[in-house]
Amino acid sequence: MSYTPQSPRRRWQTAQQISQFQRSHVLLILSNATAGKNTEFEDWATTYLRENIARSKRVLSLNLLEKHEIDITEGAYQEVPYQYLFIVELCLDGAKESRQLIEKINTWYSAESSAMPPASWLYYPASEKVGRLADRGQTMQTLAFANPLPGKESEFREWYATRHIRHALNVPQLVSGQYFESTNFQNTGASPIDYKMIAIYEQEGTPEEMIKSFAELPEDTLDFPSLDLINFAEWVYRPLQRTEVS
Repeated sequence: MSYTPQSPRRRWQTAQQISQFQRSHVLLILSNATAGKNTEFEDWATTYLRENIARSKRVLSLNLLEKHEIDITEGAYQEVPYQYLFIVELCLDGAKESRQLIEKINTWYSAESSAMPPASWLYYPASEKVGRLADRGQTMQTLAFANPLPGKESEFREWYATRHIRHALNVPQLVSGQYFESTNFQNTGASPIDYKMIAIYEQEGTPEEMIKSFAELPEDTLDFPSLDLINFAEWVYRPLQRTEVS
């Protein structure tokens, strides 16, 4: 499920005024349901939680997702230990401005018996978004969670932002991608931030088709010169509910 609050636009608005409706950060809320309460959690998340986050100051959009059961890495890499992923786009005057929202989210979770404590990881865009929009109705996303090799941080940033984010689109099911880095300020909640960067890809097609495409790529299509493959994860996420909310 994705939701974008509606904001009026006026021709007379200045560039600075328009910038108040443009994304500066992305907040990932990662969580699990209490054992045996997935249905109750999903009902709560797609109603009460969604509505309260959407009404919060500085929120531009949110996307409620769950982890797909198919591992596109076929066990080659780590698994992020959270079933649910909520992506919240924010317009902030600095990362610390997220503190109040994250504290509210933690309070909402703590009051809900079907919800386990969430992790909240904050990132900012570190590359252009490349590729194209996914076709209407194609709502799955692939997320890569990664770290650089020690001592290779600068090389890693340039490689990922200017090369790999484009190379990844050689996989036909990935139609767009953008690279993000973690902010210095974090209020992580249930789990410390394990990954210094993420990439968010819009996807068309199924995880099974992606696995087949990976196998058919020429061997040197995707190189990883400065990526820590031990501390790496990649997973497909699908919407909790496919209905668009206006």
